[in-house]
Amino acid sequence: MTVIDDELTEGHELGSGMVGKLQGFYVTSSEDGSSQTIAFTAMYVNAKGYATLKTIINANQQTTDGEETLLEVTVYLTY
Repeated sequence: MTVIDDELTEGHELGSGMVGKLQGFYVTSSEDGSSQTIAFTAMYVNAKGYATLKTIINANQQTTDGEETLLEVTVYLTY
């Protein structure tokens, strides 16, 4: 289990303004790592919008057991 507790910022740069907070968890729930669950809540300050999620796995990777997997979260907001 991996706990998620991150600030949401306006951009990638250090010092970008905080627009909210993301909290949740990620669980790999089988011995071979083939079953995953992610749940999170995004709390925004004075904003409306939606988010898209995309899992990016290395092309040479056969499973996620013991490998790194990148989760890309794109958030579209209006103030």
